[in-house]
Amino acid sequence: MALSKYEDLTDIHLDVLKEVGNIGSGNAAAALSTLINKNVQIQMPNISIVPFQEATNLSGGAERVVAGVMSRMVGGIEGMILILMDKNFVNTIIKVFFNQEVHGLIDMDETVVSALSEVGNIICGTYVSAIGQLTGIDVKLASPCFHVDMAGALMSVPVIEFGEVGDKILYIDKNLIIDGQTMNAEVFLIPTIDSLGTIMTKLGIEV
Repeated sequence: MALSKYEDLTDIHLDVLKEVGNIGSGNAAAALSTLINKNVQIQMPNISIVPFQEATNLSGGAERVVAGVMSRMVGGIEGMILILMDKNFVNTIIKVFFNQEVHGLIDMDETVVSALSEVGNIICGTYVSAIGQLTGIDVKLASPCFHVDMAGALMSVPVIEFGEVGDKILYIDKNLIIDGQTMNAEVFLIPTIDSLGTIMTKLGIEV
């Protein structure tokens, strides 16, 4: 039976998506290390398919203020990638680039926002590359959008865009260790159902 919603995914399908998450997370650590010229390690990411509401709760609650970078996947695969960065993560990156810290995420100037957008775009790109590595599919990213808002508000974007395919999302919770300091960055990967079918078909997995 063809996939019509995320709830139709089998354990085999989920294993494929988790492998995308594992490869993407490893690539993200390597890319970030190169960008900031710091030792970046990644602990084994927690990767799961969860309902949108549960994903919001796992990310610290709907009212937690975070910086978010979201980008659309276009080309051979369509969908959206959302990266959530907490204040601790933001300050680590900003200290590297500008030797300063932000007092509040809402008060960041355009230079800081630009740097964080680039970091988010690079991380998004590593997951797109992971899909390409596994499947050979050419996937591109549209220009990223940077927002500072409550996690629930940011999460509502993919809910509105892709809610018709079910209420599940690929949630990747990873701890990065930068120069001995542990911080959290969360990734939400939301391919369309048609794109999920394309990924599985390319890998010879029945959908």
